[in-house]
Amino acid sequence: MLTPLRLALVMPAALAMAGPCSPGSPRPPAVPAVPAVPAVPAVPAVPAVPAAPVAPVAAAPSELVVRVLDVGQGDATVITNGSSVVVVDGGPDMDDFGAQLDRLGIGRDTTIDVVVLSHQHADHYMGLRELFRSSRRLRVRYFFENRDVSPNRTLKVLRDSVLARAGRDGLTYRDTDDPCGDGRPVCTITLNGGAKLHVLRPDPKSSGANNRSTPLKLVGPDSASFTMWLAGDAEHRAIAWFNVTGYGVQPGLRANVLKADHHGSCNGVTSTYLARVRPAWTIVSVGARNSYGHMHMQAKALYRQAAVPWYRTDQNGTVTIRSPGTLGGSFTVTPERPGASLDGPSDRPSSADECAGR
Repeated sequence: MLTPLRLALVMPAALAMAGPCSPGSPRPPAVPAVPAVPAVPAVPAVPAVPAAPVAPVAAAPSELVVRVLDVGQGDATVITNGSSVVVVDGGPDMDDFGAQLDRLGIGRDTTIDVVVLSHQHADHYMGLRELFRSSRRLRVRYFFENRDVSPNRTLKVLRDSVLARAGRDGLTYRDTDDPCGDGRPVCTITLNGGAKLHVLRPDPKSSGANNRSTPLKLVGPDSASFTMWLAGDAEHRAIAWFNVTGYGVQPGLRANVLKADHHGSCNGVTSTYLARVRPAWTIVSVGARNSYGHMHMQAKALYRQAAVPWYRTDQNGTVTIRSPGTLGGSFTVTPERPGASLDGPSDRPSSADECAGR
């Protein structure tokens, strides 16, 4: 088990966690698609945590693969780097999420190193319950969420599963309001292939699950080749807070790829946000037939004004991003189905006051 006051591991065969770092992330041009990657093998057990933080042992840089899965109206992202596996949200359906993990070769008898639940909405957490189905024999090492009070019974089932594994299987359960367990707002996880995942404290004063979404910054083994920003369903208040609180500097909002906030809603993007992130691509996880009007017309207009193209899972299927991990290796963005900046059947303008004039 980890000491509750430190999160700094030396794991040459798995992943390491330490305090924040400040990688750069210049914007490369879009590059062509690449073939699918093979299944990711399981990783060895987690070593004991030292009494004080130490520098992680550098792993040989290896390919970073990010898959934004097509899970309908919800979110699920799988990240692999070297032997490390990270899951961010699990979509709205347990069976579907489990089937997708099986297709990737990581659905049974393996280890998921890090799981992050962005916030307490069922379209993000329901699929994560599949990770704890006993027949899958999956080991989860770290589980991050903000642990806000929620009336959702299905979320309680998930949390009970996490707590049970923490008690008998060595899982470490972290509250993202204190992601490293030592008061620092940024906790940096170093993956086995050299990539870094910054887990950031959400806005502590926001109300509502969306604005309490945990933001993440993913940095490739070569930070100049690839970075990605993910912020769950964060809306305008949280988006403004990211910069005010200092995340614009540490770890930096600038990223090559933006995982669109709130499924392409107009309340999940502003022109200022796009100017700070400066993405080359935006990936939108959205259902083809949704009752919310996503993607909102106002959101698409903002992306177009900023010259940011998008792929969307309802039209393009699962979107795979790959960066080789080598100096100057850049990155590729590959959808299952072709076509950039497409419209969808549910897209419509939003009448919300916060989106007026956007």
